[in-house]
Amino acid sequence: MDDELPDDGEDFLHMVRDLPSGPSAIYSAWIDLAGITAWWGAEGFIVPPDRVSANQHEGGDYQACMVNTVTGDEVWWGGEYRILDPPRQFEVTQQWRHADGSPAGPVRVINVMLEPLQIPEDEAITRMTFREGPFSEDKLLQGHEATWNQSFSRLAGYLARRGGRQ
Repeated sequence: MDDELPDDGEDFLHMVRDLPSGPSAIYSAWIDLAGITAWWGAEGFIVPPDRVSANQHEGGDYQACMVNTVTGDEVWWGGEYRILDPPRQFEVTQQWRHADGSPAGPVRVINVMLEPLQIPEDEAITRMTFREGPFSEDKLLQGHEATWNQSFSRLAGYLARRGGRQ
């Protein structure tokens, strides 16, 4: 497994957020299934705990479902854990799927790097660098960017509620 994503710059989404939590709290929010169900998805979506399964080790797989709280529509995705390096980095593949787990879209790679910027426990700040791709169309990349912006706002709220200063 390569630590670097293939990246020509244009077909990858790059986002950076400084979050008021330590790297361990942010890593756990991404990897811990209870964390994912609390913040993942755009506004108006939930991830029910009974719709997430994971074999959390490098090479293990996962599958999850977001549910639109108004319409009840389900959006399934899944992939493989490629790199698990707590609390510094993780990388997964992600693919939209049908409820039965069969593919419904291309495979993309998500890579998250966590860098502590301020260490004291009561003032921890971590820079989260997020990359996802490749995307075949600008419209898809922009849609993912809008959705991730909403998700990352939810992540910040989740961390604040948990006092994520670790």
